[in-house]
Amino acid sequence: MSTRPHRILHIITRLDPGGSAENTVLSATRVNPSQFESIVLTGPGLEGNGPPDEYRERLGEKLLVEPTLRRDIDLQGDVRTFFRLAGWIRRLRPDLVHLHSAKAGALGRAASRLVRPRIPVVYTPHGHVFSGYGGSLANRVFTAVEVLLAPFTTRIIGLTTDERRAFLEHHAGRNHQFRVVPSGVEMRDDDASDEQRRRYRETWDINDDTPVVGFVGRLVEVKGPDHFLDAAALIHAKRPDTKFVIAGDGDMRGMLEQKALQLGLAEATVWTGWRADARDMLPAMDVLLLTSRNEGQGRVLVEAMAAKRPCVGLRSGGVGDVIVDGKTGFVVPYPDLRSAAHKTLTLLENPTLRQTMGEAGCRRAHTLFSVDYMIRRLEEVYEEVL
Repeated sequence: MSTRPHRILHIITRLDPGGSAENTVLSATRVNPSQFESIVLTGPGLEGNGPPDEYRERLGEKLLVEPTLRRDIDLQGDVRTFFRLAGWIRRLRPDLVHLHSAKAGALGRAASRLVRPRIPVVYTPHGHVFSGYGGSLANRVFTAVEVLLAPFTTRIIGLTTDERRAFLEHHAGRNHQFRVVPSGVEMRDDDASDEQRRRYRETWDINDDTPVVGFVGRLVEVKGPDHFLDAAALIHAKRPDTKFVIAGDGDMRGMLEQKALQLGLAEATVWTGWRADARDMLPAMDVLLLTSRNEGQGRVLVEAMAAKRPCVGLRSGGVGDVIVDGKTGFVVPYPDLRSAAHKTLTLLENPTLRQTMGEAGCRRAHTLFSVDYMIRRLEEVYEEVL
């Protein structure tokens, strides 16, 4: 006699392109369908148009959109969303609710507790909100919410050991609740393609022997693109032939372009805007420099490692769990931009070191950060709580 698959309801505030969205879609589509039936409930996103076509196609009938589920804090609207989520949970009757990101994590845990108090709840914060997301008052409020709701959580999934440490230090959960499951990245045969390197450099009008430092991410405060430009200015002062490629878009774009002009980097900087093919650009870069103020894991670090590109990162969030300092790249204290510039220059001036670190990073990415590894660990968590 066969039993039906366990129904997993994933709730995430938005499926705008990014690490948390990709992680959620992979979690819903790559688990064993004979064991787990996945449904993804999300909001209309930052632009209000719902998930992009790519995610709609990948999720198909698994996708549901709740128009009231939005990222911005709105007390009246959030109360309405709370009751809407409770209604979804009541109607769908999942065997397990898996919540992604802080806003969905808060409303989803409260709604689950109201409707089905005994249902297992798994929460993946995709980083933490204890710092980097506003002023000190906002951080205290966010922290208080995490502490309050931790007892209503069966398991909390940290992308890195540093994320688990941060939650435990703020008393937002107990050690037995935590499991570490890295955010997996699809490993591809063409990750380090020479053809991609040539094609993108031609597009950017950059010679093959010109040093290129890259930034890939949203142009918002938490990702630290302003830090990247400050470090770029220090690098440019020592190596004026260096080019800087910034792949991403966001609210800070205009301000950053003005800052680049003021720093004398206008001619040295390539702005690609948001690109669905940003990962394909990585082979055209020599070093990836990550300057986030707060980073859950940094999927782009894994993608760069898979492309055999060494990374330099400020030690924020889980960066130190991804980059092995001195082996696959360099990790420097936050916010020491002089050290970040110095380590980047060290790599630019030593092709042999770049190759050695790039190959070591590629091996690490395939071993610890593949989608297959992530799904195996995630299924273990589901089986454990069910």
